[in-house]
Amino acid sequence: MSFSDALQLLKRKWLLLILVPLVFGISTYFFARHLPKTYSSDTTLYTGIASGYSLTGNAEANFNTTSNAFDNLINLIKARSTGEEVAYRLLADHLWQTSQQPALQAAPEYNSLRENVSEDMRKELLGATPSATLQNVRRYAQANNTNALYWLLNSNDPTYSLKALATLTVSRIGTSDLLRLEYENINPAICRQTLNLVTQVFLQQSRGLREGQTSSVVAYYEAELDSAKNRLTAAERENLAFNQDNNIINYDEQSRNIAIDKDALNATLTTVRQEYEGAQAVLQAINQKLGNKQAALLSSSRVLEQRQKLSKLNAALADQQLFNTQKEANNAKAKELQAEIDKTSQAILSNVNQYNDQANTAEGIPNANLLAEWLQTMILVETNRAKLNVLTQRQNEFEKEYRRMAPLGATLKGIQRKISLAEQNYLAVLASLNASKASQKNTQFAGSLKVIDPPNLPVTPKTNLLVLLLLLSTLGGFVFVVGLVLGLGLMDKSLRNPLIASRRIGLPVAGVMLDTHALATQQFIASQQRSLDQLVHQILLKANTPPAPVPFVVGVFSVQRQEGKTTLCQALAQRCHEMGVQTLALYPDREDIDETLEAPSLFYPSAMAAVQGWQLDKLIQNAVPKRMTEISQPNVQVVLIEFPALLGDALPVGVLRQLNLIFLTVPATRTWRPTDHQIVERLRSATNAPVEVVLSGVELYQTEESLS
Repeated sequence: MSFSDALQLLKRKWLLLILVPLVFGISTYFFARHLPKTYSSDTTLYTGIASGYSLTGNAEANFNTTSNAFDNLINLIKARSTGEEVAYRLLADHLWQTSQQPALQAAPEYNSLRENVSEDMRKELLGATPSATLQNVRRYAQANNTNALYWLLNSNDPTYSLKALATLTVSRIGTSDLLRLEYENINPAICRQTLNLVTQVFLQQSRGLREGQTSSVVAYYEAELDSAKNRLTAAERENLAFNQDNNIINYDEQSRNIAIDKDALNATLTTVRQEYEGAQAVLQAINQKLGNKQAALLSSSRVLEQRQKLSKLNAALADQQLFNTQKEANNAKAKELQAEIDKTSQAILSNVNQYNDQANTAEGIPNANLLAEWLQTMILVETNRAKLNVLTQRQNEFEKEYRRMAPLGATLKGIQRKISLAEQNYLAVLASLNASKASQKNTQFAGSLKVIDPPNLPVTPKTNLLVLLLLLSTLGGFVFVVGLVLGLGLMDKSLRNPLIASRRIGLPVAGVMLDTHALATQQFIASQQRSLDQLVHQILLKANTPPAPVPFVVGVFSVQRQEGKTTLCQALAQRCHEMGVQTLALYPDREDIDETLEAPSLFYPSAMAAVQGWQLDKLIQNAVPKRMTEISQPNVQVVLIEFPALLGDALPVGVLRQLNLIFLTVPATRTWRPTDHQIVERLRSATNAPVEVVLSGVELYQTEESLS
């Protein structure tokens, strides 16, 4: 459907387009004329979310974060818990105010209180203070879901119900930090008071949520900090006890010193052992030179005692010289021991000199010289033996200390690692606690909501609801009619106009016949005459175009009965007669011919003609004349033959081959079905005459294109 078609369709239904919206508007006014007036109050809150100042400076403009924050605030305001708390406080305020000033009960804003809360319930809910009254209301309403207050809260009451609070609207003003709250009610005082309570409850809940979250986090990190501190203290105590039990001052330094001392001791021990072995070999050689007698003498008990004493003194001197760290005491003791060693050595030498009667050895070496050498070698052997014993003993002590210190390192590293982990955990928790406290303060500073514009007391009602309803209902009725008309037009599968008929039938449209039931206006009569003239001109044009036969035979067909072929045939015959064209009209045997027509007409028996297969001459001979006493066939120029309906009636097929032109009348109000197409195809196969469509019953506005 084109735009022009839609306009034409709406133009034809102009009466519906006026009447239906008018009926809708009148009905709306009748049923809504007593609706109460609505008042509106608003308030503005500053949030500081997008551009507020905090501990870290100005807030960063993050679109997603800002949108999420505003969505949270808006959803919190419209939450059910917020609405319930507002209803509780509003009812508690009204109970307290009416108890203090009973005359207020007659005021309009207390209508719901008078109607929905009985006197006994008021006495039960009323407390000693406003806060006690609020507690009573809240406790009573939340006790169960069958009490009167619970039902009042979930009813359609215009004051205390959640449905009444649903008119509260919350929106962000542009891209600013401001929130606008607007509430509507039938009473201006209730409107302002409710909006005040909404603001109070919302600010309290928002503050509680923000600070409650950060307080929980701070409390968690404080507990974690105490636990981390205890673990760190326990690890440090374990380290202290371990060092005390194992005499550790600085394990790394101590272990390094032990390793250095051990290496030095091993080197000294190797040197002393070499000197001892060398001296021992020299002493054995001297003993061999002295012989057995002198050896026995040197091995006497007195000499042995002095040698043992000398060995002990050398051991003590070696211990003092090698391992005593106090220098002053070491020097004094070493001198004392050295003097004692010298004294003992002289004593041994004195004992040996008593045997100087034996001057020479067996090899002839003087005994005095050999004994002196023996004495020096013996002192060197004893000295090295003493050092060797001391160093060996000290080596054993180092081995024990080394074995003791070795596992202590691993244990000490484990304790130190435990201290390090505990310290890192403590510092991390401490940093998180500081950040949480900073965030808590930042929330208190930056998240504080402030009322910029307090709720106002409306003195004039909002836009009249009745006027708005009238406009909406009228507009809705108009849209409904337009949609219905256009919808039916889109669903209309009828042929309607010549363009659609030609496309769907597949045959050329010769012309149209207007709807005979339409109002016979001057425009209608003129259009009907023009359409009829077009059809007659086409017939005459083809009848006068050589080699056209004489007479020129035109067949008028229709698929079904009552589709306008009689009307068409009569109109064509009458118009040709008026134009002076010798015309003969043949109709099937019926009596529905218009008596006022002047064109010559004949009635033929259609059943007999179909059975006998009459041709045109036979058909005329057996026809019954009407309005004419005789028929002069040679003078006839145009013969119009109306045939019975193609569907269900017998056709005089003998005449089909003599037709020069076929007009197929099709009503514009019907749809073209596949069966219709099959019937027309059979007609076309039975004759050589061209088949053209005449669209009957066409509405006047549909003929503009075909008649232009």
